[in-house]
Amino acid sequence: MHVEHRADLIPCGMAKVRVCSIVGLFAVVLGPGCGDDAREPDIAGTESSSTGSADDDAPSSTSSSGSEPEPIDDDGTTEEPPPPIVPGLRGEYFADYHDQVLVRVDPELAFVWDHEAPAPEVGTDRFSIRWSGWLTPPHSGLYTIVTESDDGVRVWIDDAPVIDAWTPQYVTRNESQVELEGGVAVPIRIDYFEIDLEASMRLAWSSEGLPEQVIGSDVLSTIEVPDEAHGPKPPYWNPVVGFDCPDPGVIHVPDAAAPGYYMVCTGGTMPIRYSRDLVHWHGTGVALLPNGKPQWADNGFRNWAPEIHRVGGHFVAYFTTVDASNTLCLGTAHADDIAGPWIESAGPLMQHAMGVIDASFFDVDGVPYLLYKIDGNAYGQPTPIFVRQLAADGLSFAPGSEAVQILVNDPNTWEGGVIEGQWIVRRDGWFYLFYSGNVYDHRYRTGVARAQSITGPYQKHGPPILTNNERWVGPGHGSVLELEGMHYFVYHAWSNAGNGTHVQAQGRHVLVDRIGWTEDGWPRIHDGSPSRSLQPWPGHTD
Repeated sequence: MHVEHRADLIPCGMAKVRVCSIVGLFAVVLGPGCGDDAREPDIAGTESSSTGSADDDAPSSTSSSGSEPEPIDDDGTTEEPPPPIVPGLRGEYFADYHDQVLVRVDPELAFVWDHEAPAPEVGTDRFSIRWSGWLTPPHSGLYTIVTESDDGVRVWIDDAPVIDAWTPQYVTRNESQVELEGGVAVPIRIDYFEIDLEASMRLAWSSEGLPEQVIGSDVLSTIEVPDEAHGPKPPYWNPVVGFDCPDPGVIHVPDAAAPGYYMVCTGGTMPIRYSRDLVHWHGTGVALLPNGKPQWADNGFRNWAPEIHRVGGHFVAYFTTVDASNTLCLGTAHADDIAGPWIESAGPLMQHAMGVIDASFFDVDGVPYLLYKIDGNAYGQPTPIFVRQLAADGLSFAPGSEAVQILVNDPNTWEGGVIEGQWIVRRDGWFYLFYSGNVYDHRYRTGVARAQSITGPYQKHGPPILTNNERWVGPGHGSVLELEGMHYFVYHAWSNAGNGTHVQAQGRHVLVDRIGWTEDGWPRIHDGSPSRSLQPWPGHTD
């Protein structure tokens, strides 16, 4: 098949000696000598033939009624007959891009939904569809494939991408030219997503002697068996939380009643938010501190930097607040379920005369540790980060354990008078300590250090790995998560006021960006600054 995107050529190979392709759950085998004889794909993996079996040496038998016998497996059981081929394309409809709520055969793709839903269970917004089957052109030649869609669409023919308009858009026309062989069925797949507002999708073609028209069920075929694949995912863009939500602490809970990601941020009652995918977030109605402060705290004015971790068979939340003397300290709350109820500790987990903030947890081969920062910057002093072993339940320090200083700020670098907001990642034998530095406004940055033991010694990367750009400033204090073998940084940043400073009134929004790894093993976040264009859905590469 020869494919042409307007003036751009994609070499896909012209030979059709034998092509095997998988589309969803069904396989198509196109054998040698297909010619222009039209025939449907054979689901069983051989060409249909009026002369009987494709394997001339295979034994044959006939039932007493004269009908074809049912195939018998080696164990004596009867095989299920292959699903019938029907006209049209199989459409798999996904609500919220995740839930397959409808599978049906659509005779053709000529939909103008406007503000209506394709079906009640699909909803009107944030849905995606995958259509799949075979396309059998009536004659050989160069065909122009056309899509008109609102929003994104992708088309593959014979497993080759021919149209890629995977972006939110109003009704947009896309074309691609494809060389097809008459009467030869080739796999076709169309992915589509809808964001909001109007929705429509049209698939058409034209060729010499064939004026442009919707591709109809007379040349489309499929089977009705649903696929188990995930729904098509649109690209996303930052921010994923467009209001003040600083210092996001995120945990993945795959076995929760609502599996997915849970996030807590600085401020107030520290409400817990939920997302299935790191992109769309909403409240749960649950908070770590429903009364606004622990009973033992002087006030709730500095409830900062919460994180939730799994420790010793339950969930433990670590957070900064103030003690009875209004000095910054670390507190805990624990719960058997992420949805609570959350039980406050009877008192602070840790106190320090200069204040202690930004607790973070890490488990090293079953041994729990807590990392935290002494707030020396409030007194014109350095700001060291310490690590100390915890008791098995994570609610106190292990008896006899001692704090080990693993990092301290260098005021002669980008760090200025502060380092804080640390998060540990273990990869390829190294412990990577992500941390933030400098004043928490537009001067904030993200850096990294690494060691081969959690207690160090740590080597700093040097320059920050995440800094400002024309859209975002002050990026930092985040969580690192792994999805499908890829790492992502969930963090906060300010909007750029246009002069390199921050827009105070908007607060710090939550952003998500992928972490790459350089050849020498150091992490790199996006292009070294927050993304400001469409990005592949987390866990996906396209």
